[in-house]
Order: sequence, then structure tokens, then C-alpha cells
Amino acid sequence: MSSRAKQQSQQHLIDAKGQLLLRRMLPEHWVLREYRPDYGLDFALEIFAVANDAQQPWTSQTLGEHIFIQLKSVQSCNIKPLKLYGRTNVEKAREALDKEELVGEMDTVRFQLETPGLVTVERMGVGVPVLLVVADISRDKCFFVCLNDYIDKILVPRHPNYREKGSRTIHVPVLNQVGSKASGVTALRWYGKRPKLFAAFQRFVYQNAELERSWSSPDWLSMARYFAERIAYYDFWEDTEMWSVVKPSAVAVRRFLESMGEKHVAQEVDEELRRSEVLQIWRSLSLMPRNYEDICREWFLPTALGKLTSY
Repeated sequence: MSSRAKQQSQQHLIDAKGQLLLRRMLPEHWVLREYRPDYGLDFALEIFAVANDAQQPWTSQTLGEHIFIQLKSVQSCNIKPLKLYGRTNVEKAREALDKEELVGEMDTVRFQLETPGLVTVERMGVGVPVLLVVADISRDKCFFVCLNDYIDKILVPRHPNYREKGSRTIHVPVLNQVGSKASGVTALRWYGKRPKLFAAFQRFVYQNAELERSWSSPDWLSMARYFAERIAYYDFWEDTEMWSVVKPSAVAVRRFLESMGEKHVAQEVDEELRRSEVLQIWRSLSLMPRNYEDICREWFLPTALGKLTSY
């Protein structure tokens, strides 16, 4: 009969320390839930905002914003500088690096991930972000990168056959630290808003197309007013300060609604000129998803564009 009992490995201890470290680095009013059973997703993170309530100053309310987290804990990370070169827009063509355009370097954590885990994230699409978080016990830091964006903007354009290997090395920017207010909290808040933004993008494009199609309709301004009412109260308008185009767009929509309440404005301003000005609001809104895809989804990635625009 064996006298040996079940054993706890060193990695089990490191994993436990990594979970505690991640929880400690997150804002205390955010909620981190274990995701079980685990098929590549370890945690679901729900983002809360501190309530502006004088009667209950210590309360917070959920924003309805969620992120998935894949946590990997190590005693000490392997950190090395990564050279960043200019490259083509990978939404339009395969990656082509310009080795004569060295943008700079970025320290990154090198972490090996099994390919089935990456394929699982790729199958999820990009609507709900999945973050790889590497907890470095010795440095007392948690580094992160958005796997959906990494796969879409780096892995597939660079290695279209990446699924044929058993694993891939992921470069996690050292600048992306969960506990950092400058990039960490801001980045996590930004990722949490993605489903809201994607839903709004769909509506912006639809509304713009309908306004262009119905240009000659006598009810055109009424339609525009209804469209504005549908989008004016999105809660991300006042809470997405990290993307500078958001607030001016909200201001334009709300000013239009205010002007529709002033009958003399509608009477005095030339009808066609007024329509053109209003239509320009929706044309600008319908450009937001293109800018998001071309630029914003490279934020916090180890690319030249990511370095230049994120920090």
C-alpha cells in the first residue's frame, strides 16, 4: 500500500499567489468571478463605477461591462526588448514590415500559449475582449494584452498558418500593467466598453444609410430627430474620455436635438442647408467604426501603431 498522499506542486502555490496578486491590483469595487469549468477562460471581470450619490457615498453601480481573463502565473517573467517597425495596414493586406522604419523598442513579456487556447479565443470573435494576464510574483506586477486583438492584428497577418504549430509566443507589453492608473485601469475600462461601442456602431451605420436614402422625404428631419433620441443617452458618451472623438459626437447629437425644440430655427434656416448639416453628424458617426478598426484596436498592442497611439 502506498504511503504517499496527494501533493501540492510549486506551480499550485504560484497560481494561488497569482490570483491574489490580480485581485489586489484591480480596483476594489470591480468584481472578479472565477469562470468554471475552465476551457481557456479563468475569470470574468465586471466593471463598476463609484456612484455619485451624497446619500450613499460608498456605493458603486455596475456599468454592464465585462471582460474575460486568462491568467498565467509565473515566479519571474522573461522580459526582453522588441523592435517595432512600420508596417502596412493589416486590414487591407498581409503584414509587410518596413525594416528601414524603426519606430522604437518596447519591453515585452515573452509567454508561450498553446494553439488550441488561441483558436478558442479566435472563434469567440472580437466583440467581448479576452485578456491574457501574466502575474509576475517576483516583480509583484500583472501584465496584460488583449488576445482577440493580438490574434487579429498580429498573429494571423504575420502567421496565417499559426494553427499548425502546437504553441505560439505572445509578446505582452510591460507598459500594460493591471495596477497602473495611466494604462492599466484606463485600458481595462476601454476594453469593457467594446460591446457597447460595437452595438452603437451598427446603429450609426444603419441610421446614416437610412438618412441618405430618405433625403427627399418630407419627414426627413423628424426621422433624424427620432434617430438622435435613440442614441443621445448612451451611457458611454460621457465615460469614454480615452477616445477623443466620442464626446464631440455626443455634443453634436444633443445640440441637434435642442435645435429641433426651437421652432424658429427650423423656420429661419434654409431647409436643404439644415439637412446637410445634420447629415454630416451621421456621416461622422458612421466613420467611427472604421477608425476604431484601423487604429483603436491596435491600442496596447506591441506594434508601432500601438506604441505611438496608446501611451
